[in-house]
Amino acid sequence: MPKSTLLAALAASLMALAPAHAGDSKAMLTAQAGLAAELIDRTLAKEGAANIMVSPASLAAALGLAALGASDQGKVSIAKGLGFGGEVKGPETALDAMYQEKPPAADAPLTTAVAIVFDDKLVLVPDALSMLAGHRIKPSIEDLDGPKSVEHINGWVKQATRGAIPVILDSPPGGGFVSLGALSFKARWKTSFDRESPASPFQRPDGSTISVPMMHLAGDGQKFRFDEKFTAVDLAYAGGSYSMVVVAARSGKGVGGADLKALASWLQGEKFEAAKGEIFLPRFSLNDGRDLMPILNAMGVAPEKAKDAGFPGFTKENISLARVLQKTMIKVDENGTQAAAATAVITERSIDPKLIRVVADARFAFALRDTRTGLLLAAGLIGDPLLAGE
Repeated sequence: MPKSTLLAALAASLMALAPAHAGDSKAMLTAQAGLAAELIDRTLAKEGAANIMVSPASLAAALGLAALGASDQGKVSIAKGLGFGGEVKGPETALDAMYQEKPPAADAPLTTAVAIVFDDKLVLVPDALSMLAGHRIKPSIEDLDGPKSVEHINGWVKQATRGAIPVILDSPPGGGFVSLGALSFKARWKTSFDRESPASPFQRPDGSTISVPMMHLAGDGQKFRFDEKFTAVDLAYAGGSYSMVVVAARSGKGVGGADLKALASWLQGEKFEAAKGEIFLPRFSLNDGRDLMPILNAMGVAPEKAKDAGFPGFTKENISLARVLQKTMIKVDENGTQAAAATAVITERSIDPKLIRVVADARFAFALRDTRTGLLLAAGLIGDPLLAGE
């Protein structure tokens, strides 16, 4: 039995959630797969965590919404960072794909939502609201420095994820605006796994072995792909609109973060063929979350450093990207999958580049001089302003 791994499954499960009704779904999936591979590889290298889960869909929606007001330079960097290359309109297609005009049915497999909240102290440009209305976005305006903003944003995320992610902010976000993308997914397998999942060994990344409930499915109803290094299955959900690719390594080392780029076409469900097969997949659940901004900076989605406002489509004030908070959850068992994700893109007010600030909040030097003669009347270092001395 090949060694199973969660890494690729966690990425692919969320990639399969992006609705295919907007734009070129093939181009979208290619961008999302590349984004997932990059995020997971870099996060793994940075954290070394055993399990990592990201949501390319909610991230692309939240950054795509922010990109509507970004400068030309900002639009280019966001599009590139999200995997769209030179397609500057790519983030907008992701935003459109995540927008749902009508509230979905309570039992719909997938619900998605986007929103933007402006600080009430931010001076918006005259065309900002009409531009957003053209994208069917109606922003909220409130005090982002106040505690109510935390309550409202967390409440929106909880509702958008059908209660799966109740909190994304722990304190007022401040800054100029917060753009949000969220999703909730719940569906049953097209073909359920066996009801009983006996304990089986599973090798962790550090080489140790644990015992896990290993789900089993055999038959002719699935599509597979394999080569000398990997085997994979494209598991279908009831209804046929969603699927989860699971890639396992033939060796005991498992799938590494660096493998994902080479497996991009696998994660997109390409070249899978119907065959008789047998699947062993651990039952698993995971709650994950982090600030993705450091990783996105390394990928080229850097806070705007232009001389003018970073988001002139929204405001002439100097604001830039500060944090990109993402929380995700997934639960996979014999019957199906439940998953949810939320991303909050938070901005901060930047210092006017023409404004020089002097903040003596640590040891500082002084020199008292006579401007007529050039004599230094006194000079020194002050490290404790409260210490009077002799």
